[in-house]
This record gives sequence, structure tokens and C-alpha cells, in this order.
Amino acid sequence: MLHRITILRLTLYLVAGFAVFVALLAYFSRDNLFRFFLDPRIPFQTYQPPAAPDYADPASWVRGPTSDQDKNDTHVFVVTPTTYWGGEQWNTPLDDAQSSDRLIRDAVPNWAGPFRKVGHVAIPRYRAASLYSFLTIRNDAKAARAFAYADVLAAFDRFFADIDGKGPIVLVGVEQGGLHVLGLLQDRFDNPHMRERLAVAYVIDFAVPLDLFDDGLRGLSPCKEPQSTRCIVSYGAFTEKDVQEITRFRERSMVWDQKGRLQNTHGRTLTCVNPVLGSANSDFAPPRLHLGGAAATGLDWGTEPAPIPEQTSTQCEDGILLIDPVKSKSFRKKRSLGARFKPDTYNLFYANLSKDAEQRTEALRQRFQSEGRLAPPFGGVIELKQSPINKTPDADE
Repeated sequence: MLHRITILRLTLYLVAGFAVFVALLAYFSRDNLFRFFLDPRIPFQTYQPPAAPDYADPASWVRGPTSDQDKNDTHVFVVTPTTYWGGEQWNTPLDDAQSSDRLIRDAVPNWAGPFRKVGHVAIPRYRAASLYSFLTIRNDAKAARAFAYADVLAAFDRFFADIDGKGPIVLVGVEQGGLHVLGLLQDRFDNPHMRERLAVAYVIDFAVPLDLFDDGLRGLSPCKEPQSTRCIVSYGAFTEKDVQEITRFRERSMVWDQKGRLQNTHGRTLTCVNPVLGSANSDFAPPRLHLGGAAATGLDWGTEPAPIPEQTSTQCEDGILLIDPVKSKSFRKKRSLGARFKPDTYNLFYANLSKDAEQRTEALRQRFQSEGRLAPPFGGVIELKQSPINKTPDADE
């Protein structure tokens, strides 16, 4: 009898030990497991993408462009972050209920909301690359990102055709949206006439190498002060303890080059514009200058969240925006599988970004008055046919 009890106990110990081993293995391999379950397991070349949006159809926009100038002639084009994690598709189906819910509930109020008072906000729906596409450097993932950018480019062209006028333009791209805004800056703001109208471009939570300003972003620059215009505000915010996230952001991000190819950011110095100071320097901004973050999730368009101020200090250091651990639990990432890879469902710099955009658009209007405006580019080429040259009757007199 005693022998049987001993064997039973030993068996229970072995089962318990195996369970602990499996649990520990799952915990330490959780990132790999997260990636594994999101992999579509189909080559992009044979992948049947979701139905394309028609940007002439209002249904393809969360908020569509308008030519109505009102008393405000500023137009804001917002490219939202990733809302589809993956699993079956490389790119977001526009009719995916869960992704659409995240878009309307999380992304729009937190990331488009700060710019509502700046001007008319346009937000396209697009077949964004899945979150998984940003967790691997496979060619399939690169193709998914390029596919998403093609939608954004088409949406912007429709936006620009519809807004008319000559007022300021603000670009906003968050996380994946930041990559696509970088593409727009290289492909559509590569001439003086377009750059003239650019008040500011926000590339948030996405890496921007400084060397791009000597290449694809030539003619633009990081915003050097709060009144700077025709410039870029870019930052990735982390605490000093976020070592893995900082490394991934700094070394493993990928950005477009001038030929439309994705290139790694490894070893490249990154741009950092402090959203609290509105300037590209390494000055320290104490918490008292933090105007307020907002957890605007679930708010209807037009409903202003109550900002929570003085949550953190900020300082740009080696291309990274270092922040202190925030005081409010509203601005902390959830502890769920893959949470550290997902876009934030809050905006820590909501009030600062809103004020920043208002300042820069007003500064651009003042520049319009002092500088004058460039003539619009010719719409096309007129071919001149050959014609005889006749002397005037008194040409020899």
C-alpha cells in the first residue's frame, strides 16, 4: 500500500513538474507563439487580397475630404495605425468587424481627435498590412506593406483633388500610418508647390532616419522650434526600462528609400522631435510642461476628452524620446499576449499635439502673407506645331 502511494505521489510530482515546465516554456516563448498564430502561411504572390476601396465612395472613408472651406481652410489627412493583427490575411479586410471596431473605437478618437480643431479631418479606410507583417522581414511582409501604401497613395490623391483651395495641409501617420506618411512625403511632397502647403507632418511611433532628409525627404527637415513649418515631428516614446522595444524600434524598423524599397534602420541615427517642446533638441521637459494625455477610446467624433496633465517628463536621447513611467494607469499598456507589439489605445501627448498643430498652421498662414505664393504648376504640355515665319511688310525698310 505504501509503495502504491509513493508511486502515485511521484506521478503527481512529475505531472506537476511537466505542467510548470510547459507554462514556463510558453511564457518565455510567448512572442514566438504570438507570431506563430498570426502567420497567414500563404505566399503573398498567391494570396487573394481583400476587395479594394473606392475612394469616390464615402463608405471608403471614416471621414471623407471636403472642399468646404468654412472659416478654416486647413485640411488634415490622417493615416491610422494597425487594427488587424493577422492570422488569415496579410492585409486588413475592410469588412472585418473586429478591425473596424478597433479603428472607430481606439484609433480615430485617440489619434485623429487631437487634430479635429485644426481643420477638416479626412481619414481613409485602407487595406493596412497586418500586425504580423511588421513582426517579420520576409518578402511577403514587405509586399503587404507596399500593398497597403498603394491604398494610402490612392486615398491621398482623391483627398487632394477634392479639397481645392490653397490652405495648409497637415499629415498625420501613427505606427504603420507613419510609414505611409513617409511615402507620401517622398512621392507627393517632392516638389516646391506641394511643400509650400505643408504645415507639418506627424510621424508618430515610427522610426525616421535622419539621413532621409538628405535623400527622399530633401527639402524638408525635423521641426526645430514650435513655430517651424514645412517640417516633420517624429518620435518614439519609451521608458529607460523598455530595452527590447527600443532596440526593435531603433534597429529593426524599415522605411522607404527613393526607389520605393524598404530599407532597415539598423545603425542609422533617428529623428526625435520632443512633442512637449515642439523642437528637435535634447532639452529636458519637466512634467509641468506636459499639457495632458487622453484615453479617448470609445468617444464619438466631436467629443473632447478631458486631458490628464503632468504625467511625465520627456527628453530626446539618441533618437529616442525617453519618458518617465506615467502616473495614471490609463496610459499603461495592457498585459496581454502581444500587447507590446500593438499600437497604444491612448495618446500620451494628446493636448500637446493639438496645440502644436494649431501653432504650426497659424505660423504657415503668416508665412503665406509675408512670402507670397508660388504659381500652381501647369496642368499639361501644349504641343506647338510648326508654322511659317513671315517678315513684316516693312522689315527691310
